[in-house]
Amino acid sequence: MMAKVIGIDIGGTKINACLVDDSGNILERKEVPTNANRGRDVVLDNIKNAIYSLSYKDASAIGIGTPGFIDSKNGIVTFAGNIKGWTGLNLKEAVEKFVDLPVFVENDANIALVAEKWIGSCKDYDNVVMITLGTGLGGAIYTKEGGLLTGSHFQGAELGHMILHAGGDPCTCGQNGCAESYCAGSALTKDYKKLTGKELSGQAIFDLVDTDDAARKVLENYQSNLGYLLTSLRNIFDPDVIVVGGGVIHAKDVFWDGMISKYQEYCNKPSEVDIIPAMFLNNAGVIGAAKIAFERNDNGE
Repeated sequence: MMAKVIGIDIGGTKINACLVDDSGNILERKEVPTNANRGRDVVLDNIKNAIYSLSYKDASAIGIGTPGFIDSKNGIVTFAGNIKGWTGLNLKEAVEKFVDLPVFVENDANIALVAEKWIGSCKDYDNVVMITLGTGLGGAIYTKEGGLLTGSHFQGAELGHMILHAGGDPCTCGQNGCAESYCAGSALTKDYKKLTGKELSGQAIFDLVDTDDAARKVLENYQSNLGYLLTSLRNIFDPDVIVVGGGVIHAKDVFWDGMISKYQEYCNKPSEVDIIPAMFLNNAGVIGAAKIAFERNDNGE
C-alpha cells in the first residue's frame, strides 16, 4: 500500500491542496481561492473545503506551507502580513480541529527548497541557498548538518531583506534598500514606471526589451541587482548551489544569462558555486509540504 499525505500551499490568491504519494507524485488536486483579505475564518474554511474534496481518508498526515514567520515546531504563524488575522494563529491546531490527522506547518520559501532538495533541481547537493522571485523575494537555506535554517525568532533566511542599496527604495517590511525592492518581480514594474511614468507588468516589460530603451535599461538594472545579490549569498553562505525559483523564472530566457554574467563580473570567486533554476514552480509548495508531512510524521514530531 503506497503511503500518501496531503500537501497544501497557501498562496496570496489561491490555495493549492494535493494528495501526494511518497515518491512526490501528485495524485489528486484541488485549488480554491485564498480570499486573504476576508480574514482568518474564511481562509480556514477554504482550507477545510479543499481537504474535504480530496481522498483525505487515504492520507496519513497533512503538510502546509504558508507565508510569514513560522514556529514550525508548534505550528504557529508568528507573523504574516498578507492574510488578515493570520498573525498569532496556531494553524496546526486550527486545521487538526476539522480533520483527524497530524498537521505540520512550515514557511512557504522553506517548503519550496524542501521540494527541490527531495526530487528537484538540487537533490544531489549538500548545502543549498534558494531564492524565490515573485511578488516578493523569498529565501531558504539548507545545510547537510543543520537542515533548514530557522533562526532564533523564526526569521532566518529572510534573504529578501538583506540591504542591497543603502538608503534605497522603501520596502514593505519597513526598511529601505532591501533586496526585495530591487529583485522581486514587482521591482520591474516599479523601475519602468520611474523611467517612463507608465505601469506595465514584468512580463510586458520583458517582451519590449528588443524595441524599447527603457525596458532594456530596466532589464539591465534587474540583472545587475541579481548579480550583486548572488555575490553576497555566495560569500556569506558558501553553498554548493544557489537555486533560483519563483514565478519570474518563467522568463529566464530573457534575464538569466545577463544575471549570470553580472554575477561573474562582480564576484571574487564566482566559479565555486552552481547557480541553477528551480525545477518546480507552481507545484513546489505542495510537493515540499508533502515531504515535511512524511518526514515529521515518521519522526513522531
